[in-house]
Amino acid sequence: MSGVTTFYFRAARASKAVRLYLVLAGPGIVVMVADNDAGGITTYAATGAKFGYGLIWFLIILGPVAYFVQEMTVRLGSVTKRGHAEAIFDGFGPFWGWFSLFDLLLSDWLTLVTEFIGMTSALAIFGVPGWATVAVVCLLMGFMVVNGRYWTWEKLALAFCAINLIYIPGAFLVHPKVSDILAQGMIPHFPGGFTAEMFFFLMANIGTTIAPWMIFFQQSSVGARCRATS
Repeated sequence: MSGVTTFYFRAARASKAVRLYLVLAGPGIVVMVADNDAGGITTYAATGAKFGYGLIWFLIILGPVAYFVQEMTVRLGSVTKRGHAEAIFDGFGPFWGWFSLFDLLLSDWLTLVTEFIGMTSALAIFGVPGWATVAVVCLLMGFMVVNGRYWTWEKLALAFCAINLIYIPGAFLVHPKVSDILAQGMIPHFPGGFTAEMFFFLMANIGTTIAPWMIFFQQSSVGARCRATS
């Protein structure tokens, strides 16, 4: 009986630790996986179609860059206990505060355009008209904003994030050759030279990896959690 009791308490402790981790890491996971959106997937797919394995080394470098941006954002939220915009207003004044918000508004609007293009194009494969896709998505997003709690929608977002794991078996379905990946993708070089087109693709991959909205969202979430627990 003591063995069963010990196992139960260990399992309960492990379950609690996992739930605590998800509560703390939830915004970071959402931010990390949300970059696999329509614009991101299109950019990565176009890069692969154009240069093959040639820029894998560059994408690997972007991994630590995205990590450090998120880590810096978490530190700012933990220390200031404020959202990113509020911290800018307090630290640098109204000019830079409103400038950052305008920049966020513009980049979010452009991102939403790419998202709707991706959704309408994907559902058009199944015969769904574009207007119906836009209408349903707008109604759903409006319902999410005016109803429900943030924690509920974050859990749903995490569930959708888990769907992105399908890319792992999808990568193996194309039967990539390890020798080609190592020879062509792991050695830093620019296929075809550092041309204007190459520069465009590099900037596109950087832009779809690090976006202003992720900083605002993650710091606001972390700051709210810190205020609630302080």
